[in-house]
Amino acid sequence: MAVEDSTVLSFRHCVAESLGDTGGRADSGCGGVWVHTVLLVDGETKQTVGLVEQALWHREGERGVKHHRRRRPEREKESDKWRRASERMAARLGPEVMKRVISVCDRESDIYGYLSYKRRAGQRFVVRAAQDRRLEGGGKLFEVVGEGPVLGRVGIELGQRGGRSGRRAKLEVGTRRVRLCSPKHGPQGEPVEVNVVWAREASRRADALEWVLLTSEEVGDLAAARRVLEWYRLRWRIEEFHKAWKSGAGVEAQRLQKRENLLRLATVLAFVAVRLLQLREVVEGVPGARCQPCTQVLGDEEWRVLWLSTARRRPPAKPPSLGWAYQALAKLGGFIDTKRTGRAGWSTLWEGWFLLNQRIEGFRIARELDKV
Repeated sequence: MAVEDSTVLSFRHCVAESLGDTGGRADSGCGGVWVHTVLLVDGETKQTVGLVEQALWHREGERGVKHHRRRRPEREKESDKWRRASERMAARLGPEVMKRVISVCDRESDIYGYLSYKRRAGQRFVVRAAQDRRLEGGGKLFEVVGEGPVLGRVGIELGQRGGRSGRRAKLEVGTRRVRLCSPKHGPQGEPVEVNVVWAREASRRADALEWVLLTSEEVGDLAAARRVLEWYRLRWRIEEFHKAWKSGAGVEAQRLQKRENLLRLATVLAFVAVRLLQLREVVEGVPGARCQPCTQVLGDEEWRVLWLSTARRRPPAKPPSLGWAYQALAKLGGFIDTKRTGRAGWSTLWEGWFLLNQRIEGFRIARELDKV
């Protein structure tokens, strides 16, 4: 699964003047860069594989000219970031690997040009619909989907998010094959054929779930439709990455004085955030992750220094588990588990990671001194 989304990195110190508009108040004194990230996640094990694509840019131009965007060529619009990310990912992975990759995106990616590109390129996708598009043969997407028969019912676990507590939702599920027409105002082209999986919660709750997912995958039965729903749930992993990058690695707290150096450090911290995320998955219930060797996240030198820093005895011959690495890193960061959850916060993990790297640097210096 190639889960992707955009975020903004905001800064207030002197370098903000050389950055772009973040979309807040004009007098906020804040500058920043926009970032679009593609994170690979194993669709079977649910484990994070790593970053495959990331683009940073800053917004230029005046405010209040939003209505001019229709006049701009598609390739010059910011929304073209979805297509560009797929092109770069395909160039990096190659055609054989791309056959196994499914892009998973939220409603912002529901763009005719992007869906048309994915179909022409033969790339797989799951996109949550945002636009009530015209259909070939008449009718609108949401209307036609709403009239479709119920294929079956499934239960899905919804994790805690924002002010919403975690719960299990019971969903009515249906499928449909449709052909989406090009928009009246925008690029014209042939209708795009997609399969649709719709899921709605039979509840009167104010936050009742309702998804309409556009996909390249065949969804002829309930099992296939449920698989698409599970794939879409993995999209929240990119939001966890953003939390790890900002709250954990503290990318927005950096105070470098030159724009170029700040962006370089942001890129380095993005890879640190991935490693923190991989460790965090140990306590998030990813099957089998806790028992796997810690060398999936830590290098040989790193886990040995971490062992000596926390266990304070001779390291074992074989690398310990990821579960041990998570707890040891949290302990180094000051974690005492007062709530008995066994789950350390992003800032605690980052503090442990920071202290570990300080000790590794000291170890390397001492090793070089022995050679003198």
